[in-house]
Amino acid sequence: MTDKKQEPESWLTSKEAELMQKTTTIYRLKPIENAYEVPKLDVFQFADILGDEYLSLVRRQPRTNESLLEKWTPSSCKLAAAYQQGLPVPDISFWGSYLLFSAQAYTAFKILLANVGEFLALQVGAMQMYIFVPLQCAKEEALKTILRYEDDVQCGVETLVFEPSSVADKAVFKSAMYGTHGLFVTEAFKAIFEQNGFTGVAFDPDLAGIF
Repeated sequence: MTDKKQEPESWLTSKEAELMQKTTTIYRLKPIENAYEVPKLDVFQFADILGDEYLSLVRRQPRTNESLLEKWTPSSCKLAAAYQQGLPVPDISFWGSYLLFSAQAYTAFKILLANVGEFLALQVGAMQMYIFVPLQCAKEEALKTILRYEDDVQCGVETLVFEPSSVADKAVFKSAMYGTHGLFVTEAFKAIFEQNGFTGVAFDPDLAGIF
């Protein structure tokens, strides 16, 4: 009996399944130059929506990767002033330690990112948008990742290399050694971004860079 070609999982299209396999190239995700945060939403308002009276959760969450979804109530806020004045709203942008997706970007990425984070619905001005909260860290290759020190204090990395098996199923992830302010993506993420002509972020192959 001839073996049938293995089909992608039912919830993926063949193209999406193919994109999820493209993990050989990793990029550090960066905001574009002269970028502004899209929502007029500060950390105090964010904590208030979550019922986090003392800001303890929002301060530790980027480090602990705790889920926020069950505490979140779909909410609304205004656009930041620059966008009210006519600056085009990007499809994907940084908001603090998180990403903000337009409705179109959410639709394009929600399957790919389902296992690495969660989306929090947020009405920004007249637009439905989504805060993406990354919940995964990848494992660094200890022998190839070199830490940076200043005055005998560890502050980031000189080189950063991830274990291939650790990123095989992660389209977006963080690095504990680099710091939780950094987000890294695979070729699968970049491919969907470029195929849809999205705007708002840049892809840097220099994983250990500080800019």
